[in-house]
Amino acid sequence: MIKSPSIYKSFKKQWILHVMLVPALVCLFLFQYMPMVGLQIAFKDYMFNKGIWGSPFVGLKHFKAFLVDPNIINVLKNTFGISLMKVFFMFPAPIVLALLLNEIRSVIFKRVTQTISYFPYFISWVMVALMARQWFSATSGFINNALVSLGIFKEPYLFLGEAKAFWFIALFLDMWKNMGWGSIIYLAAISGIDPSLYEAAEVDGAKKMQKIIHITLPSIASTVIIMFILNIGNMLSGGSFGSNFQQSYLLGNPLNIARSEILDTYILKIGFSLGRYSFASAVGLLQSMVSFVLLLSTNMLSKRITGESFF
Repeated sequence: MIKSPSIYKSFKKQWILHVMLVPALVCLFLFQYMPMVGLQIAFKDYMFNKGIWGSPFVGLKHFKAFLVDPNIINVLKNTFGISLMKVFFMFPAPIVLALLLNEIRSVIFKRVTQTISYFPYFISWVMVALMARQWFSATSGFINNALVSLGIFKEPYLFLGEAKAFWFIALFLDMWKNMGWGSIIYLAAISGIDPSLYEAAEVDGAKKMQKIIHITLPSIASTVIIMFILNIGNMLSGGSFGSNFQQSYLLGNPLNIARSEILDTYILKIGFSLGRYSFASAVGLLQSMVSFVLLLSTNMLSKRITGESFF
């Protein structure tokens, strides 16, 4: 009977790897777990002069204030509307791009295409917002000029001044910025597929689409499911690469606020701008709890239907 190595022996053999992990664990503890101590102010009337521990306990007062706020319906509609739209359109986009890139046979063209698709990810959202204001400008924006020239619009359209256009602008910019970077994970999964499977399929006369459907997609299914679970868990922030706050904060204005104000900007405006720190913490805690429930629910549903899960 073969005995498994003890934990001590495994640790001793890999001690260098464990030491390299220490800085990451320290950062995780300092910036992710220690701040959770401050969540208690969601149940208190926080006062600077009394501090976290000395502020009076008020229970669910701030949670009730959030639920009876007359603006909350519109804020929640925008938050879930933008998030669901991104999940529906943005999640499959990197998968499709990865499948298309995998079919390119010219190495040079493939690398150039990949570089071009990755580049927008490294542009900050501040710069993207400035670029978007120029692109969608009613006077000098190339998008308006193209639409008018093609006869789609009779006159320039004030994209950033129309509330009903904001969700689509947010989706377009998110897809342009993050789709290429998101495809890296799926390309890595595709590269691990045994080439002999494709060779056998070719011998049997399989076409490209048949190979994609019967070999590529089933082989990367576990990766797709894990990424889907992570996307749902982080849905309220804009998916795995989270951009809802940046887009709403940088591109929102009084003209489109009816469709651009989400929970994150609501917390900033009502909670911090007015000094209602306890209220902001309560809303943020509710948002985190909803995201946690979505993560667990999606994981359980995936495990029951496909047998694949994140944990």
